[in-house]
Amino acid sequence: MRPSTLVCSATLATAVTLTLTSCGPPVAPPTRELVTLNGDAYSRGLQHGQQLSAKIKGFYTTLLTASLFPYLGREQPDIATLLTEYGNDRYKNGRFAYELLLDSAKSLERSIPLSAREEMRGIADGSGLTYDEVLILNTFVDSTLAVRGIALAIRLSRAPVLERVEVVEAGSDGADNDGDGMTDEAGEGVLDPYNPTRGATFVELPASFTLKLRVRDSDGVDPALVRLQLGAEPLEATKTELAADLLEVSANVTAPAASTLLVMLGAGDKKVLPNPPPDHASFMRDTELLFTTRGAGLTADQVSWPVLSDGRTRPPSIALSLQGPATAGGAPLIAQHFALLDANTSYKHTAVFVHEPDKGRPFAYVGWAGVAWGFAGMNASGVGYACNSSDTLDNSVVGAVFDQVADLSKAKLVAKGTPIGFAMRRVLETATDAAQAATITRGFEHAYGWSCLLGDAAGGQRAVEVDSDVFKEGSMGFYEYGTAERLSSNGDGDLVIASDYTKNVNDIVRLTVAGQKIVPQREWAGTFFRSRRAASHLLRDVKAAYGQLDRASVQAIISNPEVVDMSDSMNAVVLDLKNRKLWSAHGQVPATKGPFIETEVPAP
Repeated sequence: MRPSTLVCSATLATAVTLTLTSCGPPVAPPTRELVTLNGDAYSRGLQHGQQLSAKIKGFYTTLLTASLFPYLGREQPDIATLLTEYGNDRYKNGRFAYELLLDSAKSLERSIPLSAREEMRGIADGSGLTYDEVLILNTFVDSTLAVRGIALAIRLSRAPVLERVEVVEAGSDGADNDGDGMTDEAGEGVLDPYNPTRGATFVELPASFTLKLRVRDSDGVDPALVRLQLGAEPLEATKTELAADLLEVSANVTAPAASTLLVMLGAGDKKVLPNPPPDHASFMRDTELLFTTRGAGLTADQVSWPVLSDGRTRPPSIALSLQGPATAGGAPLIAQHFALLDANTSYKHTAVFVHEPDKGRPFAYVGWAGVAWGFAGMNASGVGYACNSSDTLDNSVVGAVFDQVADLSKAKLVAKGTPIGFAMRRVLETATDAAQAATITRGFEHAYGWSCLLGDAAGGQRAVEVDSDVFKEGSMGFYEYGTAERLSSNGDGDLVIASDYTKNVNDIVRLTVAGQKIVPQREWAGTFFRSRRAASHLLRDVKAAYGQLDRASVQAIISNPEVVDMSDSMNAVVLDLKNRKLWSAHGQVPATKGPFIETEVPAP
């Protein structure tokens, strides 16, 4: 439980060309705390509340009252169009977000372990906040993400949709462009309907080709609001209205042989919406198409997404698990750079919490004042985890709407199940290896969608993806995989995840409820394409130093600006599972602007 000296050394193979940002003794930012808590659950919560009372109150006020509540308030008009309950007096006069989150907090409370509820009561008693306020502070992440996802899906359902992609020359270029084992068959260069994929759209295209994209919107697609880019550069395009609701965008694309191309499409419709102000059109999310030209020699799944430095998009949360052949000496490591919502606030209230309970093994996690969990942590047995949010409509709030679909005028957005932070707390309290950690995670009913890496001191590693299993598809909302399945892996020792699903790709069935389309996350989630680029970048860095990776080099990899959200970076963590050491950078924005500082988890 002590700060340590940052090791200054060559941290990566020269192919990676990354370096740590600073050397010398680390100086902890004044905004971060190291908090050691002892005793039973209530006592540890009381100590937490007393020691961080001012920061807990500040965190609640500045993040929730001043930032999140107004942010959610802007979603009220979109949500009320489908769920008219939210037009009632209880949710007016700026109380929409608080009442919405309190409804969910009370529902989620029923699935939170009793010991965690006792700890939250201790935090409330020690800090001076009410128990309801502490409960909201500990449950708002899953609830907010679910509501935000619904609002985004509603908003995007009004926006233009890319429904057809055609490469004219692909039907006669003598190559298998779609990977089906046939060459130049009918429809070789056409995707209709278009669905986003994790890999390339077409491969082995001619060095010059004609790209035709059809975009549809019931209110008409505004040609003036169409934006087409090749990489970060504008691409000249011809726009032809084929019908009142259908626009074709055509462009000639030229690139070197054996190259990878990223084409980005953005579009807005013709309908002007006054609410929320100012007047605005409905815009589709930026949609990215990945291609290779002749000579690249890669299948669609093998193509690596390039970095797109367009100034418009930011990297999502990322995490990696390393062991065995990937690391120097086989040391098992988990690393994460988490980004979600800093709002110039979160970094001021950061802490590393070390729990030494009167019963059970010690554990530690990186979190925030007033919050009884973190997105990454480790226990004294060397079991660690890192979790990233994965936008999905297979979440408990959508499930609540389906339960009330007979009368949507009274339906409400209420989450249920266990927030991911409390599920991972149970992992820290009871798991002795990665396999047991996965079993514990499977046992929870999850409130939202998450992708998590689990590891242990012996080198066990698993990736698990969870959702709320709204349609009872037989998986119980749990999907597990490892390096042997070769998903997001360079070999037998590494796993890389971002903020989307790798195995649970078809996370929800397609259907329409009260005119609202429900589709898989890859078709609407704003993090989908950003995840593809960030994960590809990490995989390239890991591959470049495979077998030589250690704690310091991994710190450098997750500090690279190409995978860092410079505005909403919240924390960066490296877990040395064998030596029970947690290295964390937080307390500034981005988190990696300052040093990684060591915390040692006490022996069991």
